[in-house]
Amino acid sequence: MTITEASARPREDEVVRWAAGIEVSPGVPLAPRVVGAGPGRPALAEVTGPRLDARLQGGAATIAHLRHVARALATLHAADPPGGGEVVLESLPWEPLPLRAWAGLAATQRRLIGELHGDEALRSRGRAVQAALSTGDVWCHGDARTNNVVVADGGPMLIDWECAGLGRPEADLGSLCGSLLYDQLTLLDAPKGVEAQEELRASLGRATGHVRVVLAAYREHGHRRLDPDLLSGAVGGSLLSRALMRASQTRFDRVVRTLAGLGRGLLLDPARWRAIDVPA
Repeated sequence: MTITEASARPREDEVVRWAAGIEVSPGVPLAPRVVGAGPGRPALAEVTGPRLDARLQGGAATIAHLRHVARALATLHAADPPGGGEVVLESLPWEPLPLRAWAGLAATQRRLIGELHGDEALRSRGRAVQAALSTGDVWCHGDARTNNVVVADGGPMLIDWECAGLGRPEADLGSLCGSLLYDQLTLLDAPKGVEAQEELRASLGRATGHVRVVLAAYREHGHRRLDPDLLSGAVGGSLLSRALMRASQTRFDRVVRTLAGLGRGLLLDPARWRAIDVPA
């Protein structure tokens, strides 16, 4: 594939064709091949197998799946970029919203956004992390959540490349690690009390294990040094985004509270992340 101007932002179908030409392991590319492209989203070749989030929530994901996804991101970040333009990141509403946007929010979302806006230290840190993640020289997927990973027969592949662009590797890893935590926490359903606390500890234990596998494999195959403070902020922002997403569909439940609390903590206190990410 040839993109005429390296400085221009390539179309999504161009990015996917580029990614489909890069192998993570023999016979397994970064992305499925494009079978059709038009003014909208490109049509991709059918990939057998469920998405990674479904496997994780169903207990069917393997260590090999997680390591392959980490290797895919390391391969992506080491490749020569197919064009220019900043990565498009999921963005929390750190600034006041227009009245029309505010009116369209669910009551639980308004409550959560009100809490974000009431904490100036959190707002300042969130804006700084967002700016830093989009200032870099590696080609990022931009939305590397587990629901954008399809587990094919040969190994996982990344889909939905519309946000791809130049940024920091912590942008993709923050999105992935945040969704690994979310995939376990969203299953919480025990009632209040000791049972709920035990369930939360078990879920965090499983999710922390998944995160450690991914980061160890990324460091094994990648050559980019990760900034732990920036990665902590990226994961924190991802969890707050997941909380806001869930808040659009439910009351201020235990999962929303847990996601928001963890996200806020990781943004404001990176030492909490170092307790999870312990490089060998």
